[in-house]
Amino acid sequence: VKGVHPQPDGSVIVDGWVTIRDLNRARGWSLPDEEAVTIAGLVIHEAQTIPDPGQRFAFYGYRFDVLRKNRNQITAIKVVVEG
Repeated sequence: VKGVHPQPDGSVIVDGWVTIRDLNRARGWSLPDEEAVTIAGLVIHEAQTIPDPGQRFAFYGYRFDVLRKNRNQITAIKVVVEG
């Protein structure tokens, strides 16, 4: 899937515009897509703010590290399956 970059350590770098549906399909994940369409939207929704690079969040059994932001858009997120 374009915008989804698996890493050697098992994490995945995801471009912010990637849809949750595509990410779930590509990785066999089950992130919810009721509240947001994109992975960046999901992080913003759950954080209830627009996070800055370096901020880390954990929900739904995954860890989300914000890597890059351009103005009010998250452009890259590192996702790690926890557990």
